[in-house]
Amino acid sequence: MSEWHSMSKTPDIGRKFVALYNDGSGNTMFFRTDNSYLDADGDEYEEFNDGSYCFWAYLPDHYEFWCEIREPDVFALRVQT
Repeated sequence: MSEWHSMSKTPDIGRKFVALYNDGSGNTMFFRTDNSYLDADGDEYEEFNDGSYCFWAYLPDHYEFWCEIREPDVFALRVQT
């Protein structure tokens, strides 16, 4: 089971995580690269901590994002464990 972290801690590079919205309406899953963050669709963001989120937690290493399995645009994320 993953531990929840406050927004003052930054996720490790090469890890997938889920961030909860401040208002409780949902979440967004991200993958942290060296320079940015990718969401589950593969869209890139310079930062994920824009004030919309309150907590985050690492996802299991084997969890696959939509961008990793959708055809024909499959791409591999380099997950670090």
